[in-house]
Amino acid sequence: MKNRKEFSMRAWLVFGLFVALGFSIFGRILWIQSAEHEQWKEVGERFESSVRDINPSRGQIYATNGNVLATSVPVFEVRWDSKSEAINWDTFDAELDSLSQGLSQILGDRSPREYREVLRNGRNLGRRNTLIARRASYIQQKRLAQLPFIRRGRFKSGFTFARTEQRRKPFGDLASRTIGIDRNENRVGLEASWNTELSGSVGKQIQRRVAGGEWMPVSDDFIVEPQAGLDVISSIDMHLQDVASNALRQQLQTHDAAWGTVILMEVETGMIRAMANLTRSTSEPQEGEPADYFESFNHAIGTAVEPGSTFKLASLMAAMNDGNVKPEDEIDTGNGVTYFYGKRMSDSNADEGGSGILKTSEIFEVSSNVGTALTIKNAFGENQQGFLDALERIGVQSATGVRLVGESQPLVYENVGDGRWSGLSLTQMSIGYEVTQTPLQTLTLYNAVANGGTSLRPQLVERLENNGQVVKTFKPEVLKQSICSSRVLEACQSMLKRVTDPEGNGTAQYIFAKSPYRVAGKTGTARIAGPNGYDGRYRASFAGYFPAESPRYSCIVVIADTKSGVYYGSSIAGPVFRELANKVYATDPSFHTTSAGLLAEKCKLPGSKDGAQTDLMQLYQALEMPYLGGSSGDWVTVTTGDSVAVLSPRFIEANRVPDVRGMGLRDALYLLENAGLQVKTLGMGTVRRQSIAPGSDLTTSQAITLELS
Repeated sequence: MKNRKEFSMRAWLVFGLFVALGFSIFGRILWIQSAEHEQWKEVGERFESSVRDINPSRGQIYATNGNVLATSVPVFEVRWDSKSEAINWDTFDAELDSLSQGLSQILGDRSPREYREVLRNGRNLGRRNTLIARRASYIQQKRLAQLPFIRRGRFKSGFTFARTEQRRKPFGDLASRTIGIDRNENRVGLEASWNTELSGSVGKQIQRRVAGGEWMPVSDDFIVEPQAGLDVISSIDMHLQDVASNALRQQLQTHDAAWGTVILMEVETGMIRAMANLTRSTSEPQEGEPADYFESFNHAIGTAVEPGSTFKLASLMAAMNDGNVKPEDEIDTGNGVTYFYGKRMSDSNADEGGSGILKTSEIFEVSSNVGTALTIKNAFGENQQGFLDALERIGVQSATGVRLVGESQPLVYENVGDGRWSGLSLTQMSIGYEVTQTPLQTLTLYNAVANGGTSLRPQLVERLENNGQVVKTFKPEVLKQSICSSRVLEACQSMLKRVTDPEGNGTAQYIFAKSPYRVAGKTGTARIAGPNGYDGRYRASFAGYFPAESPRYSCIVVIADTKSGVYYGSSIAGPVFRELANKVYATDPSFHTTSAGLLAEKCKLPGSKDGAQTDLMQLYQALEMPYLGGSSGDWVTVTTGDSVAVLSPRFIEANRVPDVRGMGLRDALYLLENAGLQVKTLGMGTVRRQSIAPGSDLTTSQAITLELS
């Protein structure tokens, strides 16, 4: 009994001790959580460390001529840790004034007094993460590192510099959509398509967490050194890019268009030398000011639209290659109007009586819708699948595969009966409707014709480099070795030349008449489909290559939805093509044969508009330029050769509408207004088309419209 009582007392004693210990521990926990919370939190943060990823420097994007298109600029966040163990506070007090003065001079956002207060408050409150500057530049960081107190180093001063990279485009909006945007999500352009090469490899470093959840490197050493990204050398030539963008912008503003794109490609390699994409700003311009245009979307690869007449090259190529059609075959286009299943199709000159009987080559030259549709119907009417198969062999049913994010797929029927196929589809497709292509996909076909029938994949990158050393070079990539037979290819090349022949009847007859080189190409004027069908809006285009005899460059211009009343491809898109081609021809030495630094062969004389004989003769004499001609007539047509300009008489019949095509506006107005006509003009430059045919009978107070380009 005594032992049991003794045991019970001891048990209660042990129990009491455990209870007391428990209360003691619980009390200590409460004390730490309340009174000593901040102290122990700070201690924990001091010793919490982790291996963290360190992003490398992103590679730069260059133009082919060495201009920097996109670069990563280092930006530094400057903070101060007042709890750094090695700080000597006597030194801090002695150098505080000079430190504050230096911070104010370099950063410039606060006075020396304000910086002094920031540093004192950080010390008094024991802050480990006082923000000094959020975005200090590389030069500012170098100057800050040399200031009194800071120059003692990270641990003796407590100052840290956290480096980040910001992407900059030195040329601003120029080629902005092609270069792209570097961001964590939804990258675009080259930044997206070449992100793997540009990104480099991530490094590893031990860092510790400080107050505020920020991380600071424990030392400057890395566990794994970050590897900078490769530099991408693009094919873009910024000189030509600037010309293309400016020419496009001027034409868009002149005609108040919705958007436009220009692509210039090297024929032999498929390298893109310029790609401009401009879209009208949604903000209304001030009164009297033109609309603003920006690189907000890459229409060249992302906008698949009905190409219109530029697709006739593929249609007639298919007819000649697979439909037993020859360039000299004839089609009766009648008065320029025909009907397919009750739907009217017409030519642009239907109101003038049409073109009558045309050869296949002439159908393409004058861009006859009726002639093209009848040709395809006659060739493939009994085998419509044969037309689609022929288009597949040409390559227009496939995307180009250009390495640039965002290329839209072309929509070209692969099988009869697909989608919305109907009895009209064959003839509508033949003239570029019920099909969609991006401008780059259209240009790829024209480039193949220029390249001897070999279709190349368009490319935007020439090579990759690492610190100036070439890592990889990109060679031309063949999509199709041959898009058609050599016989058909020669016929297509000839037809493209006829379109721009100054002495022919092509739709681009006058655009390049004064140029010192020949162009092969095709105009396009396509109606724009809206929610309620085709509602009177148009999309103008011109695709081709130059020089026609020995092609070096191919180019396409597309301008959509003009508000000026002018919409033909020859008047809207053609002049942009010409301005870019002129600049290329003038600045590329390979176009000109030289010897000992001088021209061994004379270039062609500068061209001149047709016009008044007296004025032209005085001009040639003043410039000491050779010319032939001169007659009793007042008006002449100018033909510019390699070494001499020939002035041929142009007869103006009385009581007939004068022929003013090829003249400047001043001479044209003089002739027409003296004839009693009321003149309305569209565009600027040389008269390309007049609404009343030359030689027509004059009618009192008759109105005539001139289209200039």
